[in-house]
Amino acid sequence: MYDRLRHAPGFTIIEMVIVMLLFGVMAAVTVPRAMRTSPHQEVHQAARQVMRDLESARLRAISAKRVVRVSFYTSKKFYAAFMDVTSDRTGVISETVSEARASRFLVRASDSGIPGADVSKRVKFGVGGASSGPRGESLSGPVAFDDDRLEFDPRGMLRPVAGVRKGGVILITHEDDPSLVSAVTVTGSGAFRTWDYRDGEWR
Repeated sequence: MYDRLRHAPGFTIIEMVIVMLLFGVMAAVTVPRAMRTSPHQEVHQAARQVMRDLESARLRAISAKRVVRVSFYTSKKFYAAFMDVTSDRTGVISETVSEARASRFLVRASDSGIPGADVSKRVKFGVGGASSGPRGESLSGPVAFDDDRLEFDPRGMLRPVAGVRKGGVILITHEDDPSLVSAVTVTGSGAFRTWDYRDGEWR
């Protein structure tokens, strides 16, 4: 009986090690591919992040009872928040480092000492293949706000431009595929929405 057990079919330690090594190689090849984000997801996620940051700017303006500005530097793929730090709350903002630090958020990146945020590596601010904005507006650039910036007043509403609380849109596209475009719209009352441009229409 001992001889039968000794000669029974099975796996040697060397065979098991070889199988485990093969599994490791296969996992090293397939897992990164499965986890890689698609261009569509990258653009959509970037738009969602911009929207969350704008929501944070609005809430900061309300909690501090001061004007908060978000400025977009489209050529640098960078944006930053600034808060009015004047003693009498005049709402005057000069986009200084101290104003950016006073806003207390958007500190994921830095440009010339100013804390802010970058869009992810393979996306950028741009209209891509979109022929018009999600609400039918004509597009002259990726950020449809005066001077590529928007300001929230202490009530969380957009500050008026020439007496009008105008909304606007921020567009993001993919560097490798301009047909992929996502947008963030902001109304004058401070409401946000994200959109995706697919097959020639906004959804």
